[in-house]
Amino acid sequence: METKAPRPLSKGIQSQKKSNLMRELSAITAAHLRAFEFLDEIMELESDKIMLDEDCIVVSGQLATYCIKIDTLLKRLRNPIVYGIGFDTISVHAKGKLDKEKSTYACIQSIADVNVPFADSIAAMIFGLLNDNNFFENENGETLRTALIELYGPDPYSPIGSKMESYFSSRFNAHYDLESLTVSFRGTHGFKWRLGFGNPLAVGFSLEYKKPRQRNWRLLTKDTATVIEDSSSIFTMMNRISRSPGNTIPDSMDWTTSLDLCKLILPLVDEFNHIGEEELESLCEKMEYEHW
Repeated sequence: METKAPRPLSKGIQSQKKSNLMRELSAITAAHLRAFEFLDEIMELESDKIMLDEDCIVVSGQLATYCIKIDTLLKRLRNPIVYGIGFDTISVHAKGKLDKEKSTYACIQSIADVNVPFADSIAAMIFGLLNDNNFFENENGETLRTALIELYGPDPYSPIGSKMESYFSSRFNAHYDLESLTVSFRGTHGFKWRLGFGNPLAVGFSLEYKKPRQRNWRLLTKDTATVIEDSSSIFTMMNRISRSPGNTIPDSMDWTTSLDLCKLILPLVDEFNHIGEEELESLCEKMEYEHW
């Protein structure tokens, strides 16, 4: 005789399903409670490095000081559907300081497993920031590396100074010279560029160049900030200059092109040094219109 399968809407089946659901919810709640206890233990154990400000958790790492907004964490815990399950950006400050006027930002996503309680993710992130010297080298540390470089620049005496040579070599295929305080790298059309950061009076960087088959460096400007807007970031400058002079030539302008960059660099290209400022301005405006 064939046995009938239990009806899914029967009282017994529904009761069992509800019990299973409640058990799963209880397990999740218990996991969160254990994670909060673990987080509390970490904060107690590292009380001299993990502190609470008015609106944030302050983590004193080996390379910098970090601020994690408390309100953002609480919103995600209260309603992850509305506010998401990831972390917002954290602010990055110079080591041992909390200068809100001078900081950068990083998005740290230390744990991506959706089954990990959010409090465990917070603890893992704090652990990573406490050990930022190791996290800097981690494959998941790209945004932290970027934030620290933007914060300190190429200064060899900063907390990340010892990492500069290998970083610029791997990221930009550039040569970081501690003795001359310069970073040299290739551009387009056979050009080579060198940014200098040893002048304390310069807001930006000195910029030198070598044309193809040219042996000696020639100075183009002592301070890029006097001739190019937004030139105080080493990342921004290297991204733009490494595309030069190609990004100043009419047929190969791109998103890094600007009128001030063209006025500075295009005269170095013999085939185009006859172009006047008015024509350059027209070309740049056309490029911006087509790009955006």
